[in-house]
Amino acid sequence: MTARREWVVLGTITVAWLGLLLGFALLTPAFGAPDEPAHVDAAFRLALGLGWPHGGEMHYLAAIRQIVEHPVPAVDRPTVDALLAAVPGDSPAIDPMSQNPPTYWLVAAGILRLIRFGAHDWATSVLVLRLFDVVLVTALPVLVWATVRRVTRSPRTALVAPLLLFAVPQLAQVAAGVTSWAPMILLGAVLVWLSVRVLTGDRSWWTTAGLAVAVTGLAAISALGLLAVPFVVLVFALARDERGERGDRDRDRDQRTARPWRRAALHAGVVIVAAAAVSGWWWVRTLLVSGTLLPDALRGVTTVQPYPSGGANPGAFAGRQWDGLTASFFGDFGANQWPLPPMVVDALAIIGLVALGWSYARRGAGRRVMTIALVWPALVVVATLAYNWRNYLGTHQGNGLQGRFLFVAVVALVLSQAVAWRALVVRPELRRRLARIAAVGSFAIALYGIGIAYRGAWENVQFRVTPGGLSAMAGGSLAGPLPIALAGALFLAAAVAAAAFVWRAAAVPSTTTTPVTGLPLESPPTHEPTVRKENS
Repeated sequence: MTARREWVVLGTITVAWLGLLLGFALLTPAFGAPDEPAHVDAAFRLALGLGWPHGGEMHYLAAIRQIVEHPVPAVDRPTVDALLAAVPGDSPAIDPMSQNPPTYWLVAAGILRLIRFGAHDWATSVLVLRLFDVVLVTALPVLVWATVRRVTRSPRTALVAPLLLFAVPQLAQVAAGVTSWAPMILLGAVLVWLSVRVLTGDRSWWTTAGLAVAVTGLAAISALGLLAVPFVVLVFALARDERGERGDRDRDRDQRTARPWRRAALHAGVVIVAAAAVSGWWWVRTLLVSGTLLPDALRGVTTVQPYPSGGANPGAFAGRQWDGLTASFFGDFGANQWPLPPMVVDALAIIGLVALGWSYARRGAGRRVMTIALVWPALVVVATLAYNWRNYLGTHQGNGLQGRFLFVAVVALVLSQAVAWRALVVRPELRRRLARIAAVGSFAIALYGIGIAYRGAWENVQFRVTPGGLSAMAGGSLAGPLPIALAGALFLAAAVAAAAFVWRAAAVPSTTTTPVTGLPLESPPTHEPTVRKENS
């Protein structure tokens, strides 16, 4: 496959991803994405200069609760200034976002001030913030491609891998809402991509600087981002093993130049110091004030339910976590009330896990790098389950709808599937069929997901398209029917083109797996450390 064709296919897939993001951003009703009212309220508060109270002490603006609880048609939406004048002050409801650092909401508040949000209706503010989040995650297919390309050195595998993003339509819906998870998803993707570069021989300071930015950004947005610190330390600690696998002559040369462990420690130290310098103060303050890194801002207003007979039930808790995490990862649209069919969710989850586990019985290129990269989503899962178990013991409610937490590690998850299926399917004909199934199946799931979101929001959950539903969408959506139609057309056209490109590419016999140079974010894995000229 030529570099030009690879550019074209990758670009088409990225355009299809942009179309899907825009479709969800425009189609989803205002405040219809997970936790969107809380995110919008936090941005409004900071834009109005109202400060950032401790976790559990920040209340919703009464104006935000008014428009959330009493939606009005587009023609009746007041300006933000008029709304605040008509419904001043705070409401009794608690906004839980202040348990996190205000980083994302400060940026969102700056955008609101830039557009002079008070002079426009409130829907304009919500739409602008959604489009900002869309921009942040548009490059996700490119980062998936670059990561898989680096590990497998297979142009075709790298082009098929981004298609798996479309099989997780919940990712697109969450990222296209007003949410702090949009920058988390972007930074998590950059974290995995650069970590893979380190694991495959890149020792440049530019890569370390990029990791420092990613880890610092993650830690400055959410407590979940703190897990990136031990992950990066592990990456640098294990990356030097790549050098240890070479011959005696190369090891002797390493000893004459620099001790690998010292260099790895220095690079890891730069990342840790950067994260601590920027966000360490916040977490020390949080620990001193609340006694924990992640206080439960809603604990004081949550009713403690009595345990069923027998007390805490780990089995029931585990079942709830499986159902909740898988559903809210693959597709639980709206504010987690319109799910994909459980059979589809369980099938996707089980097939992915079985393929991953089975692949360890086969020898395959990239398995070591894949295993280390999977430490990142493993840390996220363990932390999520620990947080949910803590809340279960405190409130007796086993909430498990945090599948979106795994979106910060979605590139690592896609990489694992790419490496696993490449190890399991070795016959060229079967690989061609698998690529075609991935292309058609992923786009079909994405289309089905956006259909569920439409019917849930505008068709009273009925599987249909009626004049009444289209009229409701036209009068109640953020931007009206024409932008939604254009976004849908963009997605469909790009999806069909991308599927056709992948279908044709799969039919051409493979002649090489050597990386093609001149592609975005791409350079071949190296055995020698990558160093800048002035440092050599």
